[in-house]
Order: sequence, then C-alpha cells, then structure tokens
Amino acid sequence: MALNKASLAQHGYRLLLRSLTLPLLGWLWLRGRKDAGYRERLRERLGFIRIEPASMGGLWIHAASVGEVQAARPLIAALRESWPDHAITVSTQSPTGARTLRSHWGDQIRHVFAPMDTPGATRRFLDRLQPSLLVLIEREIWPEMLWQCRQRLTPVALVNARLSADSAQFYQRWRALMAPVWSQMAVVAAADAPSVEHYAALGVPADRLVLTGNLKFDQRDTPESPDRLPWLAGRPIVVAGSTHDGEEAALLLAWPELARQHPGALLILVPRHPERFDEVAEQITASGLNFVRRSRGETPAAGTAVLLADTMGELGTWYLHASVCFIGGSLVPIGGHNALEAMACARPVLFGPHTHHFQELYQDVEACGAGERVDSARLMLHTAAQWMRDKALLQRKGQQARDFVLRQQGSSQRSLQALHQVWGPMRPERLAPAQTSSPDGQTIWFDPAQVAEATPDLFTPPSSESTALATGSGRGQAHRVALDHGEGVLRHYRRGGLMARLSPDRYFGRAPLSSRSMNEFTLLRRLRAWDLPVPAPVAARQVRGLIGHTADIVVAMIPQTRNVAQALSEGPLPAADWIALGRAIRQLHDRQVFHSDLNCHNLLLDAQGRAWIVDFDKCDVRPDGAWKQENLERLRRSLRKEQGRRSPFYWDEARWDDLLKGYAGEA
Repeated sequence: MALNKASLAQHGYRLLLRSLTLPLLGWLWLRGRKDAGYRERLRERLGFIRIEPASMGGLWIHAASVGEVQAARPLIAALRESWPDHAITVSTQSPTGARTLRSHWGDQIRHVFAPMDTPGATRRFLDRLQPSLLVLIEREIWPEMLWQCRQRLTPVALVNARLSADSAQFYQRWRALMAPVWSQMAVVAAADAPSVEHYAALGVPADRLVLTGNLKFDQRDTPESPDRLPWLAGRPIVVAGSTHDGEEAALLLAWPELARQHPGALLILVPRHPERFDEVAEQITASGLNFVRRSRGETPAAGTAVLLADTMGELGTWYLHASVCFIGGSLVPIGGHNALEAMACARPVLFGPHTHHFQELYQDVEACGAGERVDSARLMLHTAAQWMRDKALLQRKGQQARDFVLRQQGSSQRSLQALHQVWGPMRPERLAPAQTSSPDGQTIWFDPAQVAEATPDLFTPPSSESTALATGSGRGQAHRVALDHGEGVLRHYRRGGLMARLSPDRYFGRAPLSSRSMNEFTLLRRLRAWDLPVPAPVAARQVRGLIGHTADIVVAMIPQTRNVAQALSEGPLPAADWIALGRAIRQLHDRQVFHSDLNCHNLLLDAQGRAWIVDFDKCDVRPDGAWKQENLERLRRSLRKEQGRRSPFYWDEARWDDLLKGYAGEA
C-alpha cells in the first residue's frame, strides 16, 4: 500500500484528540476514585509502554474491555498454538479488561493499556511494540492508530466484527475520515450476516470479508463445579448478570414476590461496572433486603435474599449455579450484553426489550426456545418463578440453550484460518524470546537460545587477528566470536563520511530504541520469522556516554559462506549463483524490506549455492517506491566499483541478466 498523506479530515481528527488529551487524563484520574485501576500506568495511555524486545515484532491484540476480552478468549487460546506467549501482547482500555485477561492467563501474556488516539501516543506505542499484525476485537476502530499502521505497513484484522445499521450509518456520515480504514483491512471476520452486509457497504473489499460467526459461542464452560460452592446447593437462584443503573433497583423492588413463591430463593446481582459496586450495595440496604458481599468473603445464609457479586471474573461461576439467568443492559436502553456465556452453561435466559447490540442473536434465542423477552423486572421475575416451578421445563430450556451454542461453535478456528492468511508465510515460532540485561551504562538485548547470558565480554573483539573478517566497508572490521552453540560475527558500528572525523563511532540519543544495534537486532528477528535468508540475531548492545552512545551487534555465523566480492576475486560465478542472488533480493523486496547498502560485500553464497543477505544497519520496512530499483542499481555499481579496485575480479556485465531473471522469478 502506498504511503498516504494525512487527509484534511485526519488533521481535524488529530486536532480534536489532542485537545481532549488533558480532559481524558483528568477523567481517568477521577474514575480512579472508584476504581484505582484507572490511575495505574497512565504513561501507557500516552504510548510510553515498557520496551520488551521479546514482544517486539509480535502479535498485538486490542480488546477494549471485559466483553471483548471474554470474546477473544477462544481465539487467543487458538493463537497460542502458533504464536509463542512472549510474542503476544493484549491491550485494553479498561482496568477491568486487564483484570479479566490476568484472571485467565496470569502473566503468561503481556498486557498494556492502549494509547490515546493521538499522533504522539500512537507513534510512541508502535515504536516500542513494532507489531507484525494487529488484531482488533469486535469494533475497536481508531482512525489515528490505523493511519499509523498504514504508514508502517502493519496489517490490521478485525475479528468477531459486529456492526449494526445505526453504527454503519454513523461511519457513513464520517466517510472522509473513515473511508481509508475499510480498504486498509487485511481481513474482516464478521460475527453475523448483517455485519457482513454493513461492512461491504462501507467499502471492505469482498475478498477480505468473511463470515466466521461469533467467538463467544466458543467460550468454554467455566471450570468451576457446582459442588465447589456448597452454600448455593439446592437453592433457587436467579443471576442478574452485567446489570446497569436502573436495573438493580427494579429487580430489588420486584424480588419479594418471587421470594414468596420460592422460599430460600437467592438473587445474585453482578453489576457491569466495578465502580458501581458500592452504589448497588447502598440500594440493597435501602431496599431492606438481607444481603452479603462476595468481596468481603461473606456467604449467604438461609435468610439471605441477595448476594452482591462485587468481584471480577466470576460471572461464569454464577451462571453455572443459576436456575435462571437475566442478561443486563436490556431493561434500560443500553443495547444488551451477550447471553452466550450463560447459555453455554445450559441455562435459559431472560432479557429486556433493549437488545439492539445483539439483535440477531436474541431473535435466534427466542426462536429456539432458550430464552424469552420481557418488558419489566416484575415480568422477568414472574416468568423466572414460573420456569422454576416446572423443573422439566427448566431443564428442557437449559438444554436448548446449550444445544444452540454447540451448533454455532467453530468461530475461533474459522477466524484463525482467516488470520493465518494474513500472517503467513511468517513463522511466529521463530521470534526469538529476547531478553535484556543492563550492566553499568549499557543495555544488552540477547537471544538466550544463542547465548545463555550476554555480558560486555561478548562484545570485546578477540585479540587474534585471525578472527577478523573483511567487510569491505572500509570502516572497521567484523570479528569471529565463539557462542554457546556455533560461532558468531561481532560488528562495531562506525560512522562514515565527514562525521567520522569528528566522532568515528559515537551516535546521538541515549534511549535503546535510538541505537542502530537494537534496531538491527529487532529487524533481524522479524526477518527470520518471515523466513528470509538473513543471519539470526544473537545480541545487541548500546553503551551510553556523557554524550550519545556507541553500539555493537553479534549475529550468528552462516557456515561455509563467502561474500560475492571474495568469490569473484577467485573466479567467475555460474548463472545459478546469480539467479539465487536475484531470488534472495526479491524475497526481501516482496516483504518491503529496504536494504540501505546492498552491495557485493553484503551478499553471501554458501557451499550449497544458497544466497544470503547481511548487514542490516539503517534498514527498515517501507512502502513501495523507487527504492527497489535503486537497491538493484546500488548493487550493480558496487560490482563495477570493485572491478576497478581488484585484479583479478571476474565480474561480467552479462551476468546481470541472470540476476534479474532470478529477481523476476523467470528462472
């Protein structure tokens, strides 16, 4: 995709978001009065996430809050079979989403807070993460984030994508801002058929639009067993999950009528937002009903009417213990929440009239007999009471709910197949689990599979001259060094041109990301995962001084190789070698990899006739442009230049056609 200049609409959006930065930070701070998580890691909201080389070049999944994290669970589980944990980063906007992620995977998967959608925050975030693929869950469309992904050629996928007619109309009104987003999407895996139609109308190309179904059908049952909470055994239980303001009060008012019909019945209230826990507790107190709070470790006695489930990550547990489940956000005009978690536990569901966020789902739920729509809390509890009197009816409806979920499963595997088409032929398992060490004044990134630990001694050139390797650059030398397994090549970065007279090896900047060594190390990790013919990165070092820094890198030695300049000093190369070199360059260019100094010293041939490319200082991934042809011309000039410097040197201009044949895939 060609590099695009920001449109007038994009500039206007940026101005708006910049003006909202301080108010948004203030809003987060105020929300932190009720939920301290909103005040945690505020720097991450501005893009200042911690630099972890192991996660750079990996997979970024953005799931805004609890619902999106829950939806992503089966997909993340499937992705972990292809991607190593250290290469998966999940971002959320809410701390409740972060807690939900942690409750499922602990610290196995990295969590960060998503940046505000300003140019500076998103740029810093992407500089520090450098993802190979961004997966958005459901409908997390942020124009600046996606604009910057376009500039970096980072593919973006939208998974479990849901789009109502009202939301589609909203995006149509903001066409000038949003139109580039839809053509940018590498794949849109839609949760339902209406969403497919809406995304197609917005401009998502048909070949990138696929119906995969709702990921929430694939959510596994909670591992909890009803026997684990014996104080709930045998009691009629109504669970009101993900409730909102107005719903709890209505349920509490109507509850005594159900309690009279079913002595010992218990209402479990699970408010959607943690910051409302205390507010709901006050409402229960005002109602006069006897209640306990889960967060205090209290358990309901025989006379307890209400359990306030004011903890996170246990909604599935309550559903599993329920007789009947009410799905919140539907008695008030919120739009409803997803009923599938309750239905997967073989529980029938009741819901209010406001279900436009899941319109098709709730129509199907009614059609299959697994749930019923009601107009009020009183009618909801009246219906629940009727169902609980008829145990056969309750069991039948529960089985219908479970069967409905089972019939719809498979979305995670279909979504995984769609995503694999985006990241393939990348080999995520080759993303080395890079680690960091910090000796005094230094930062070292290293691959523990290559060296168990990386100390400054690794970057000290051996004393023997026999270890020096000619680079042909005229700026220092590379040295052969011993590794735990095999050998490596140590290279110290040196300046060229006039700056070398003032400072031969010192560079500006003190942050690790400003170091050429760290940039090359990170790029090589990605190129290796892309299965390109480049050396494996072993370790990179930045040494900070009073002004600026120096840098070194160690890469794995490619056995039995010689560079093209050396080979041509010994004799002519056959056409097969030139074809192999052309193919190797084309592999890089097909992946949009710009090599800043493609010359005959940085092209290698091994004993089997395979071609390799080395020395990726100042290289990057960039959009299409004249640079590909310029890369080739630079190589050709280096061959001609070397012919004038060396004698003998068996360069034949006729061989250039063979290289171009390999580059074009004609041989």
